[in-house]
Amino acid sequence: MKRIFASLAAMALLSAGPAIAQGWGDSFSPGQARDAVRDGKTVPLSKIFQMLKREYGGYQLGADLVSKQDGGAEYHIDWMTGDGRKMRFVVDAQSGSITARRGA
Repeated sequence: MKRIFASLAAMALLSAGPAIAQGWGDSFSPGQARDAVRDGKTVPLSKIFQMLKREYGGYQLGADLVSKQDGGAEYHIDWMTGDGRKMRFVVDAQSGSITARRGA
């Protein structure tokens, strides 16, 4: 039983590295996100939500502000459209423009 637990723990530790390498570990904290908006480095998320609501209807399911490799930042937003489609938007945090979208 101890061997099984040790093996599972080792596998969990080994799989954490790729998650960080894929950019899943670079989210801003809530305080960092507030500071970035206050300092004028990012567009407030509320303005982006208003834009998405006008264009797609619906509502926000989740949102993260993450660092880009070039030093900038982008929002990753999960959105439920007015007609029931789940979409993922990538929005440049400085300009507020949609750079990618996925979903039906």
